[in-house]
Amino acid sequence: DLTPLIVSAARKLKRVMADEQNEVLEALRRNEPVRALDALLPSVGDHIARYAGAISDDLLGAAQAGAGLVAPTGSGPLRKADAAAATKAADDVLGEWLVVPLRERLERCVLDGDGDNAGIGKRVRAIYREWKTQHIDEQLDDVLRTAHGRGVLAAIGTGTAVMWVCDPAHHGCSDCDDNSLAGSIKAGETFPTGHLCAPAHVGCRCILLPDGR
Repeated sequence: DLTPLIVSAARKLKRVMADEQNEVLEALRRNEPVRALDALLPSVGDHIARYAGAISDDLLGAAQAGAGLVAPTGSGPLRKADAAAATKAADDVLGEWLVVPLRERLERCVLDGDGDNAGIGKRVRAIYREWKTQHIDEQLDDVLRTAHGRGVLAAIGTGTAVMWVCDPAHHGCSDCDDNSLAGSIKAGETFPTGHLCAPAHVGCRCILLPDGR
């Protein structure tokens, strides 16, 4: 369910990132020395919204796929509010795991450059190349899985008995093992890690399922 959405979202984000890189480099070609990140990029909220908006259809598709995994046959798509909550959760981790780290790297680049726009430009190219060739492909799985997990939770419904299930083919972590060992709880309550549903962290491949599924 998720693979074609991840491929689609990655292509869109790389296109957005390429356009953004061109905008940043164009700003650095101006005569005025750049000494602050806000001379190159929008606010963090607007920056996250730019990336999230580019893949909003894919995030919604992931949430609907999660709901379809556990919803009764013929129950239809997620309610609008549930779909919005699922995509908002994915937007948040997109910012936390991809956009904010990018901004931090670029900000260090600007501060170290101390107004040397040409030197900053060389570092900017390297940073965007790293994000386009490595980080998008590494982090996007987790972003789409977040929307998927929230779709699962919404379709199960509050109060239904659920269990945290680890993927036996994927190496787990102690936190997720704790969630799994918690056994059956009611959907809407938190597991030992404080999460309502999977994923619990970058690289998590667990899933929430109705008890007995």
